[in-house]
Amino acid sequence: MICERCGSYLSEDALTCDRCGEFVANMRPRSAQSDIQSMRQGRAGAAMPRLPLRQGEERSYGDYEASDIPLNMSGWESRSRPAPRMSEASVRGASRPDNHRGAPSRGNARETIARHRPTPIKKIRRSNVNWMLIGIICTVLALGALVGYSVYMSQSEEGQQSTARKNVIVANEETFELATTKDATRLTEQEELLKEWNKAEPHAYWAVANAFVDSGDLDLAITAFRMADILDPENYDGLLEMAVTYELKEDNAKAEEVYLNLINNVSPFRSEAYTYLIRLYQNTDRGPEAADMMKLAYENTERDAFRQQRREYIPMTPETNLTAGRYEISKMEESITLISPQNYDIYYTMDDSAKLPEEGILYDGKSLQITEGSVSLRAVCVNGDLVSDPMSVGYTFFHPTPPAPKSNLAPNTYDSKKFVSLRAGTREEFTKKEQAEMEANLTYYYTIDGSTPTLESPLYDGTPIEMPSGRVTLKAMCVNQYGKQSSILEVGYKFNIKPYPLEVYGVDDHFGGAIILKTTQDEFEQTFGAPSSTVDTTYLHLEAEARHLEYSWGYAEFALINKQWLLVRLDMTSAFTSMPREVGFGASEAEVTGAYKDFGQVQSPNGTRGLYWDYPRVGQVYISEDGQRYIHYSCHNNESKMVVLQYWLDGGRVKHIVNYYQP
Repeated sequence: MICERCGSYLSEDALTCDRCGEFVANMRPRSAQSDIQSMRQGRAGAAMPRLPLRQGEERSYGDYEASDIPLNMSGWESRSRPAPRMSEASVRGASRPDNHRGAPSRGNARETIARHRPTPIKKIRRSNVNWMLIGIICTVLALGALVGYSVYMSQSEEGQQSTARKNVIVANEETFELATTKDATRLTEQEELLKEWNKAEPHAYWAVANAFVDSGDLDLAITAFRMADILDPENYDGLLEMAVTYELKEDNAKAEEVYLNLINNVSPFRSEAYTYLIRLYQNTDRGPEAADMMKLAYENTERDAFRQQRREYIPMTPETNLTAGRYEISKMEESITLISPQNYDIYYTMDDSAKLPEEGILYDGKSLQITEGSVSLRAVCVNGDLVSDPMSVGYTFFHPTPPAPKSNLAPNTYDSKKFVSLRAGTREEFTKKEQAEMEANLTYYYTIDGSTPTLESPLYDGTPIEMPSGRVTLKAMCVNQYGKQSSILEVGYKFNIKPYPLEVYGVDDHFGGAIILKTTQDEFEQTFGAPSSTVDTTYLHLEAEARHLEYSWGYAEFALINKQWLLVRLDMTSAFTSMPREVGFGASEAEVTGAYKDFGQVQSPNGTRGLYWDYPRVGQVYISEDGQRYIHYSCHNNESKMVVLQYWLDGGRVKHIVNYYQP
């Protein structure tokens, strides 16, 4: 048998090859021809039979019977000549060359089989370990471990907290400043820092912070809380724990800041922050702030517990004996008093802008002074630093308003002279005594020139009022002792009696050749000569250009209106042309007023007198601020612009006349 591995000869009962140690129990015997064919095909396990060698010939190797190549060597027989058949014993005893595969070529001559001393064969110990496979497996395991660690650190709670803990330990104030900076030049650094922090989820920082609190390391706990706050600023429960930790560190200012942030920004509807902050205020003797926070907590959370807590904490609200409403002062049976249910000090005010209790008045137990008008009474009770909720009551105090006076002459047309008397109106709810008291304290004011009566109008003293001719409107009012004015009585009459009334001042009442807003500068100079001087000026509040022309009798002013220099003012101290209605310098007040319409109204207490009033047609006698008396007339021209004529008196005579345009 030939070993299929090394080609060595094996005995039929051999179990392993003596040379290579191959297990050959299952090998099948095969022919020499098949072994030679296997050798030609390059099979390593082919048997190498020994071929016969002719005497005197060298050994030659090769399967000459199976080869297609002819042998030309001398001494060899033709390939077509059949070779002698080798016995199985000779084949079995053939030796294998040292360094060539195949059988020796020796023709059909017999050859003595060479005997060689067997060379000891070193047994090859075969290793069953595949180191390459082991290396690949180790590499895969290492990569798997790395991936698993990465997943563990990024996904597991323990890994997240481990990453967060490392970031907390290395954090300092500079990193916090960078994390919260608004500096545009540091945004890249900030982004890198936050990227590093975000390798752990915000909840990991909150968990690490609580773990540091449990271990007693409050400084690192605060650092972790601050980092978590930057990454997760809306975490109400986490921020609440942060504030409590600040309290544990006795940093009440920071704790208050966090509580207020929770209340004002994160969630004003949750109650926990209010509760903790109220407790903080109470523990630090900040009672007023605690009370204010209780009120805010109740308003935002609608939890009645806060309202009850505040009610028991601060003084009770003061009370008053007079409920809100309208009160006529003369009929009030009692005045206002204040009461503190717990006998605390009371501070009150009737000033809506005053701040209580700082700007209030300490109540001395006496009745409050009442004045007419609408007031809001506010008051608080004070116990040390604690202030009650304010009491606020609105009142309207008033004095009675007298009724409008009445006239004894009914409105009608009369052909004879009439006198009119005034009397008080009646109030149905008054008794005769109350009516009499009211009438005794009334003062009457009236007009017949068409104007509305005021406290500067003629005073009715009980003397009947003489009615002038023409259409007359009597207007009257009365004022009581409290200064309350009645409504206006208005009665129209017509008296067809002589002398009939004159006309009111109009645009036809002008100075000869000089008409306001009509005469141009050229026309004026042609009529009255050139001025002694001309000065550019302004006229009242007109934006147009103006000129001042000086004359010996006074001056004239012109304004550029509609591209024309029109006369806008004449100011005269002597006559230079004809006077309207032939009254002018040297005339008395009666002479001037007698030239125009005058209802004959008596002089008012302040010295003025109404002539007629049908705005803009007005005639009045006024007194200037410096005490000078003058007669004033006004009207509208055809363009609805107001023109004024004034006669200024000195010593009862006209000394100065002004005719001008009133823009």
